[in-house]
Amino acid sequence: MSQWQWWQLIGFYGFWLLAVLGQQHFVWLLLLLLVVQLLVTPSRTADIKVLSLALLGWAMDGVLTGMGIFSFSEFPIWLALLWLGFVLTLGHSLAWLAARPLWQQALLGGIAGPCSYLSGWRLGAVDLPLGLGWTLAVLVPLWSLLLILLIQLDTRIRS
Repeated sequence: MSQWQWWQLIGFYGFWLLAVLGQQHFVWLLLLLLVVQLLVTPSRTADIKVLSLALLGWAMDGVLTGMGIFSFSEFPIWLALLWLGFVLTLGHSLAWLAARPLWQQALLGGIAGPCSYLSGWRLGAVDLPLGLGWTLAVLVPLWSLLLILLIQLDTRIRS
């Protein structure tokens, strides 16, 4: 990985923590960090196009919230911004995933995606009204497929 990719990866983890711990309180800072990413990225035009992939995440989280899998005390603007930050990692710090077999992408998606939500739950950012078991039963297969789809769409947009 290049130095840019390492900084982008570390930056995203900080972005994630800021979003989950700060929630609505740091929306302004999350927006600022997204603007900084777009100013310093080596692929600004592609990154701007890739932001549209956040629509998939927003739709998924909206459906899961509507189904009662997730519950938020107020509309999570921070989560919408987190999706924008996440899709930007696909072409940078997570670009290596595109070269991995689909089963490895699915495995990573099925582990990392649900772990992100479970971490957010443990930090008080989201409630899981159906409990841990049912939530995992939904998130693991969903994220296994979603990560594959996002990687393929990111690759197509950037090519």
